[in-house]
Amino acid sequence: MQIPKFRYYYLYFFFLVMFLLLGFRYFQVQVLMDDEEFSELLSHFSDKKAITLPGWRGVIYTSDGVPVALTINTYVYYAIVDKLSEEEKRLFARSFSKVFNLSPKLILKLLSKGDRYVTLFQSPDREIYLKFTAKRRELWRRERRYLKKVFKKSTFSPKRLLQICSHLGKETDFYLQKACHIFKVLYWTGAIASNKRVYPHGRFLANTIGFVSKEGEGRAGIEKIADKYLYAGAVKIFYSYGPLRPPKGEKIPSGLRLVEGEIYSLLKKNFTSDVYLTIDYTIQAILEDVKRKIIARWQPKKVVLFLMDAYTGEVLGLAVYPDFDPNKPFRNWQEFLSSKNIAFTDVFEMGSVIKPFFVGLALYKGRISEDEKIYIDGGKTYIGRHIVRDAERLPTRYLSVRDVLVHSSNVGVVQIARKLTKEDEEWLINLLGWNEKIVNYPGATKGLIPNLNLPANRLYIAFGQGLALTPAHLISSYAALLTGYAPRPILIKKVIREDGKVVKVSSPQYLNTEPLFDEKTRKWILDTLRQIVVRGTGKKANPYYYLVGGKTGTAQVYDPKLRRYSSTRYVTSFIGFFPYPNPKYVLLVLVDEPKSPRRYLLYGGTVAAPYWAEIVNRVSSYLGITPTPDQRMLKKRDRTLNGHGHY
Repeated sequence: MQIPKFRYYYLYFFFLVMFLLLGFRYFQVQVLMDDEEFSELLSHFSDKKAITLPGWRGVIYTSDGVPVALTINTYVYYAIVDKLSEEEKRLFARSFSKVFNLSPKLILKLLSKGDRYVTLFQSPDREIYLKFTAKRRELWRRERRYLKKVFKKSTFSPKRLLQICSHLGKETDFYLQKACHIFKVLYWTGAIASNKRVYPHGRFLANTIGFVSKEGEGRAGIEKIADKYLYAGAVKIFYSYGPLRPPKGEKIPSGLRLVEGEIYSLLKKNFTSDVYLTIDYTIQAILEDVKRKIIARWQPKKVVLFLMDAYTGEVLGLAVYPDFDPNKPFRNWQEFLSSKNIAFTDVFEMGSVIKPFFVGLALYKGRISEDEKIYIDGGKTYIGRHIVRDAERLPTRYLSVRDVLVHSSNVGVVQIARKLTKEDEEWLINLLGWNEKIVNYPGATKGLIPNLNLPANRLYIAFGQGLALTPAHLISSYAALLTGYAPRPILIKKVIREDGKVVKVSSPQYLNTEPLFDEKTRKWILDTLRQIVVRGTGKKANPYYYLVGGKTGTAQVYDPKLRRYSSTRYVTSFIGFFPYPNPKYVLLVLVDEPKSPRRYLLYGGTVAAPYWAEIVNRVSSYLGITPTPDQRMLKKRDRTLNGHGHY
């Protein structure tokens, strides 16, 4: 059967149209592409069809709406250094030195940092980007005129020109060599629009916020905890030279122009969420200010300032030292270690701040009574062959149970602890969660509890020796003294998606279902802690305008080299509550290994307590707590004013 001729005509016509379309596309790419488009084309390296950019991240805010971590549009300036000769590297350094405001020597140093792909630097400054593209356009236009004369063509395929330049010999014309060097510099260097995580307040709250990797993933702190909410995921962008098609399902940026608006839409292809912390910006600023004062005065090894709502567990402020600047890369291992949040990751032997729990335990279990007299034997007793002494030598052989805490008598607490059983102490430790991790935080640890089968250990831990807790454990336990229940510290208040949907709202969680002691015992402890700042070891923690209560702590640091407790290194602390008699907040000031030539100053009552009082005054004023001044402190203030005219 013979095929009709009109069908041949249809077939010829189809192939003719396809040929014309392909020819037009080739002409459009090779001939009509202007200098700007060609400059953009040269800004991307050709031996890879895709590049992965860090995805967008949501904003981290304080509870009052101040952003402390956010993502901004930026430009990454790169070079494929294994494709550049030393002469071409020097040419690049000389040509772009003024653009980057860097010396040619420094640019050469940056180019030598990698063996293939090198990120020269990253900057959000659009002016630098415009100068960079303008300089590239200027260089290309200048050399293009010469290349047009040599090859008698108005445009070139980048790959074809690269091929020609790669086969030039030494006898090649000098100007052609120079043009090829410039072309290779333009071809193997460039700028890509990307994004960058920035922390506008630097060290402020840095150890709690954490940091992200180069790929944009959370690696520490809140950035890691809330990564599934904050991170939209990395974005793979495919490039096409000419009519090539991208892999199925992938998009190509139009015209290969990765500029702010487009890269923003690409990187935000998935929903991100914003995280609101429980931390108040102003309260945090107060803690950061006091932290700087402590560091300047005492040159300590570590510092923790920790303020929490005793009822909800919401952390209102948390400042620690060592700290770091998350905007700067780590230069060594020591700087990396400084990024830890030691309030959750490090344990300390807390010393006397532990005593109220064991005295309260003895009262609650009926091992002692409130009006009982405790024999302190002149401030000395024995645990096995080891002597335990009181820091303050009192002119008495007996103390009331309350005065054992008011004067922080080690001997008195040991005498009380002798009446406790192993089961009593295990009940307390399990109830308060000292043997478990109590917070969802990277690197968080549990307390170190000695073997309670040994009677000596049960006596030592009663005055805070041999028992190591994180600051988070301690502040949670003191909250339980006020409310009966130990809350897990909460850092994230809520999570809101960018479309306005509330993804998560935090609610209080408690470590214990059975209350700590009964209400009568807790009230007795509360009143005793009040007496400590009125007439005991915590007098310097008593602020002028507010009624408070709390406990001093001084613990010797164990020296593993000497295999004994140091006589010169101490952990000093003060922890307490405000406002009395209906407290809502718990505040801890911990100063590890303060330094002073006068060793008698290295106690919790002299190192930590004054700063605790300052924080209470400033925070209470900010929170609008009605002043209820202690009349004795007002008289002291008046005497100071009368004598010196200021205080």
